[in-house]
Amino acid sequence: MKTISLKKVAVVAVASLGFGLLSVVPANAAAGVCTAWTEFAGSKVTALNLVGATANTNTTNSAVVVNMGATLANTTASANDEATCAAVKFVGYVSDYPAGAFAAVTTGAAGTPLAFTGANATNATSPALTVRQTTSATQITGAAKPATATDGIGAFTFTPTKVGTYVLKVFNDTGTGAGSATLNNTYDATEFIQSISIVVTAEATLATTLSTAFMTEPSANGASASSTTNAIARSAYKTVNTGIAQIKVTLNKSDGTADTAANTVTATVTGSGFVSVDVTANTPGTPATRTATNNAGAQVRYVHINSDGTAGSGTVTVSVTGAVSGVTTTIGTFSYTSYDDVVALAVTTTNATIGKAGSTTGRSIAARTVSGNLLGVTDGSSTVPAFIIKATDSAGRAATAVAAPSVVSLTSPAVATGGTCTLDDGALPTTASSSTNGIGFYNCNFATFSGAKSGEKATLTIRIADPADATKYISTTFDVTVGGSISSEVISFDKTAYASGEAMVITRTAKDSSGNPVFDGAAAPAVSFSKAVGGTAPAAGFYRLGASASSTSAATASVFAPVSPGAFNAIATSSATGAPTITASASVTDANSGLMTQIDALNAKIVALNALIAKIMKKLGVK
Repeated sequence: MKTISLKKVAVVAVASLGFGLLSVVPANAAAGVCTAWTEFAGSKVTALNLVGATANTNTTNSAVVVNMGATLANTTASANDEATCAAVKFVGYVSDYPAGAFAAVTTGAAGTPLAFTGANATNATSPALTVRQTTSATQITGAAKPATATDGIGAFTFTPTKVGTYVLKVFNDTGTGAGSATLNNTYDATEFIQSISIVVTAEATLATTLSTAFMTEPSANGASASSTTNAIARSAYKTVNTGIAQIKVTLNKSDGTADTAANTVTATVTGSGFVSVDVTANTPGTPATRTATNNAGAQVRYVHINSDGTAGSGTVTVSVTGAVSGVTTTIGTFSYTSYDDVVALAVTTTNATIGKAGSTTGRSIAARTVSGNLLGVTDGSSTVPAFIIKATDSAGRAATAVAAPSVVSLTSPAVATGGTCTLDDGALPTTASSSTNGIGFYNCNFATFSGAKSGEKATLTIRIADPADATKYISTTFDVTVGGSISSEVISFDKTAYASGEAMVITRTAKDSSGNPVFDGAAAPAVSFSKAVGGTAPAAGFYRLGASASSTSAATASVFAPVSPGAFNAIATSSATGAPTITASASVTDANSGLMTQIDALNAKIVALNALIAKIMKKLGVK
C-alpha cells in the first residue's frame, strides 16, 4: 500500500476489501527521499471527526465524499535515518449498507491543510498534522484539524448504488509494521474510531414534463428557440435538403437540473420531409431518412427538418427514451410545409389606401409592425406597410417567389407612380396577415405623383414573372386614391343620450379642402370632456379613410358616459387653419326623473280606475 505526504494527500484504495487507506507522513521529506516506512508504536490519535462534503447530493450513483479531521498527541519515535519515514494510517470502510449495495471506499485530498504550530516546528508551511523527521528522531507535533463540510486532512469516498442508509467507519489503524503496504485492518480498543450515517435517496432522472422541445428557424440561432419561435409556422421550397426548421430539445431531470445522460431522442416524419438528430444547431448534413435517433450524453439535441423534393405538409413526432427508466415519451409534435412555385398573388391586409400627393405611403420593410398607428405612414417613419401581399403555390400554400413582386402603375402614372415590396422576415407569430418563417408574405408601399389631385384614383398592379413562362406575369391589383391635408374636422357621438356609465363611441372625421377624406395617417386630435367620464378619453391618433374612432364598437369601447345626469361636451383642438376648438354635445338621462314620470302615469291610471269603479257602483245602487 502506497503511503503519501499530507501536503498533497493522494489516494490509495484496497478495492477487494472495500477499504480506503489514508496515511499521514513527513512534511519535510522530499520526493524520492523516503525509501522505507516505519510506524509509531501505539495510537497517536486522540480524536477523529467526519463531516459530509458540501457538494454531496446523497443520491444513488453519485459519489459521497466524507471529510476527516483528527487530533494527534506529541510523541517522538526511535531514531531513523533520512531514508526512512514514519506514518500514521487511517482506514475507512462502509460497514452497513442496503442488501446488495456493497460500496468500495477510496481516499483523497480534502481542502488545504492548516499551517502547523509546535515547539519543534522547522517548516512554517507544513500541514497542521505533521510527522516530522530529523536526523536523530521522528516526532509528531501535537495539533488538531477538525473536518468541515469543505475541508479536512483527507477524505473518504464511496458511490452508493441503492436507496437506503450507509454507514462509513474510519479508524486509526495501528500495528501495521514497517511495510508501507501492510495493513492490520482490525480495529481494537486502543484505536480511535468514528462513524457517520448517510441516507441515500434515488437519483434524479429524466423528467419529460420538465423538458422542452421548441421549433425554430433552421440556422445557428436555434439556441434561441422558445414558445414564441414555436408559434411561427415553418416552410421552405421543395428542393431536396433545403432546411425547413429545426427543433431544440432540452432535457432536464426531476430536480430541474440538466440531464446529460445518454437518453435517446427519436424523430419520426409523417408526410413530407426528412430528419436528422444531432447536438449542434444548424448542422443537419444531408439527411435522407424519415426516422432518426441520437443518444449522445448531452442535455440539448437538435432535430433538423429538411425538404425531401416534394411539396406538401409534414409532421415530426419527437420522443425521448430515458437512459435509466427505458420509458419512451412523446415530448412534441410539429407541423410544417414545403411549397412549390408561385402561381398566385393576393392582397391579404390593407392598412392605407389614401395617399398624399408627392409622398410614399406605407413602409416596405422586412420587420414590420403587425398593425396599428399609421402616424408617419406618409413620411417613412412608420413601420406599417400600406398593404401586404401573399404569394401562394397551386395548393394555396404560402410560397416565396424568386424575386419580390414589383408595384407598377400601368394606367394612371399621373396619380400613383408605383411602389416596392419586401419579403417579411417572419419574426412575428403567425396570423392571417403575417409571414410564416419569412415565406410568401410581402410588405408593400405605394408612391403618389406630386401633381396628383384630391379624389383622383389609380389601380396599381403587383406582379412577378411567371415561373412557368418568363414571358408572362402572375399579378393582382390594389386600388388607391389621393387625399389632401385637413381642412375641416368634426367630432361626433354615436348617440345623443346615454344612460349613466354607458359605453360611448367617439368618432373624429376630417376632410380636405375638396371635401374628400384626408390622406391616411393624418394626425387626429386628442379628445377631452366637459364632465368626468369613465375609462380613457380618446388620445391623439390618426385618420384612416377620413375617420378615427375611439373604439370599433360599443362592445369594445374604452370610454363611458358620465355618471351624473345632464348635458356634456366632447372637445378637441383641430389642426385645420386657425386651430379652432371643435365640440360635440350629448347628455346623460336622469334615471330618477324617468322613474317619477312612470309613477305619475301610474297614479293617473289609478285615479281613472277609481272613478270608473265609483260610476259602476252608482248604477248598481251599491252604497
